[in-house]
Amino acid sequence: MKGTVKRTEQDIIVLGLIGIYIIAVGLLGVYRMWREEYAMMILDWSLVAASIVIFIYGWRSHNTRLASYYVSVLAVIGVELTVAFKGISQILWAYPAVALVFYLLPPKHAIVLWSIGLAVLAFQIMEASLIDIVLISSTLIVTSSFCVLFAYKMKHQNENLRKIARQDVMTKIHNRRAFYEDLKKLKSSGESMNAIFIDLDNFKNVNDRLGHVEGDLVLQLATDIINKLLKSHQRLYRMGGDEFVVLTQKMDWRDVCHLSHNVHQKFANSPLAKKHELTLSMAVGSRQQGEPSSQWLNRLDSALYDAKKKGRNQVVFLSD
Repeated sequence: MKGTVKRTEQDIIVLGLIGIYIIAVGLLGVYRMWREEYAMMILDWSLVAASIVIFIYGWRSHNTRLASYYVSVLAVIGVELTVAFKGISQILWAYPAVALVFYLLPPKHAIVLWSIGLAVLAFQIMEASLIDIVLISSTLIVTSSFCVLFAYKMKHQNENLRKIARQDVMTKIHNRRAFYEDLKKLKSSGESMNAIFIDLDNFKNVNDRLGHVEGDLVLQLATDIINKLLKSHQRLYRMGGDEFVVLTQKMDWRDVCHLSHNVHQKFANSPLAKKHELTLSMAVGSRQQGEPSSQWLNRLDSALYDAKKKGRNQVVFLSD
């Protein structure tokens, strides 16, 4: 049985907005029919039909990205049509519309869409009195500017939160969560995957002799030594304790093996390793074609365990 996919807060909000829109505009369509405003009735029910299709798509696919764009465009068009048919007094609908657009869309896309909306609104209010034009223009500019600034601030904060969520607090490298997220992306891209499992030998002795405060410092320095030996397409993750993983991209097997030997030897020759009698146990392996990630990682984990059991301070290579 497949597990239930949990809906995100964004999914719930977008689907909820579409649902509210369907009910509100559907009832408005009934009112139009009662008033015998058949042209507006057809327009309302056409929008409802399109909204139902998008709602069903978003519900079934758990992908509300398309729905977000649909709701945003619909909000802008709705304001334009309402002003066109009901007059300038309906310009008040522009204020919730701009907030909605900048909430649902990336800032750059929201700016483009809302700029088009503002241009149309500017044309629609040209026949109003001068005082109305000044009041509407100034309030729309202020509101729009606030929404732009708020959208970019939220984007920056969200990026920082994502960075913090993916970073190991002590060593400042990527953490276990980041490893599994990046592994999933690599798998979906179809790129070849190689991984190097690393365990810091004798680190427990450092904690026992010098205490955990000094042990944390040694762990940070050891992490820096390993990380400086890697290039941009070779990413280091701390999985917990003194266990690490290097995930490589766009590297053939020979280069991965060379990298593993280089890390093992240069770490062994570092002043830190000699001072504290530290070594590395390592397991290196490629993910086989069609092999589940969990099975591949279990093979590497078992190989690392064998390296530790056989005396530590060695690199074990898994054959394909």
